[in-house]
Amino acid sequence: MSGAPARPTLVGAACFVDFDNLYDGLLDAVVGEGKDHKKALESCLNVLGRLRKRLRDEGGQMVIGRAYSPFDEYPGSEAAHPLALLGYEPQFVIHHSKWNSADLQLSIDLVEILHTRPDIERFVLLGGDQDFIPIARKILEARRELLICAPAAVTSGDLIDRIGAERFLDAASLIEPETATPQVAPVQRPAEVVLEVTQGEVAAPVRTGARILGTVKLPQMSAWTPLSDSEAWSEARQRQCLGLIFGLSERFRANDKPEEVWLSPFLKKEMAEHFPELTHPQRRTLVNLLKEQGKISIEERESQTGPYPYSVILLNLEHPAIAALRAS
Repeated sequence: MSGAPARPTLVGAACFVDFDNLYDGLLDAVVGEGKDHKKALESCLNVLGRLRKRLRDEGGQMVIGRAYSPFDEYPGSEAAHPLALLGYEPQFVIHHSKWNSADLQLSIDLVEILHTRPDIERFVLLGGDQDFIPIARKILEARRELLICAPAAVTSGDLIDRIGAERFLDAASLIEPETATPQVAPVQRPAEVVLEVTQGEVAAPVRTGARILGTVKLPQMSAWTPLSDSEAWSEARQRQCLGLIFGLSERFRANDKPEEVWLSPFLKKEMAEHFPELTHPQRRTLVNLLKEQGKISIEERESQTGPYPYSVILLNLEHPAIAALRAS
């Protein structure tokens, strides 16, 4: 037997990248109104490279890396080669004018790895859409560790509410400042296990940090926290919500249709698209605040096609806020 020290065992990690989702999020949240596409592309590659290093610093190793995009068009066409060099194997997906199949193909591949590779203990999803809630649930049900990495400003509040903020990493925090000297971020190690023993008792392990479900102790990698209720229901968001309702109502009026907005589809579609950072209860409360202020009313209608009634939103045309919108 050799006296050489044993090599440390690294936690196997699989990283799945919805590349267009990450790119669009960084373009909106980090690059800003200038829409510098080259800078957004560089930021994506920066994030992916530093994430791989950070995982290793945390005692892990990226065993599988896959990036999903229609790589025959920008930005994927410019990213395929550097992605492959970084260890994220490009996966071509079908693309249509309004959508691509990246999230579907990603989910299929992830579930296959989840059930065929027991050595993979940690799954990393790069993308913050609400669509990732089902696959995140599957990972947690399998008792594997999960990390969501995406720009906080465009990440679904419902997704983070489901997985817990301790499993979220703001992708913007991984972007290396352009002017600063590169610094290695301090590594936050997993919670130590301390043995507490009193006379006559058997030693029991006591964790010094918060317990996270799963087979791997993954420390919280970001100080980001979800929006508080007061932030979620700010006056600016109330104005935006009212503007959404007003815009839909005006569109219906221009087409000689009833000036009423169906509540349930509005919450699931327009509100989810315009306020992805909020949770569903926060978005519903935002609508209820407008009702309490008398700017809108919510009425029930009898369905003409089914046994169940539905609710609609109506503008209070006599309220000064509505009159101001129509006058603008």
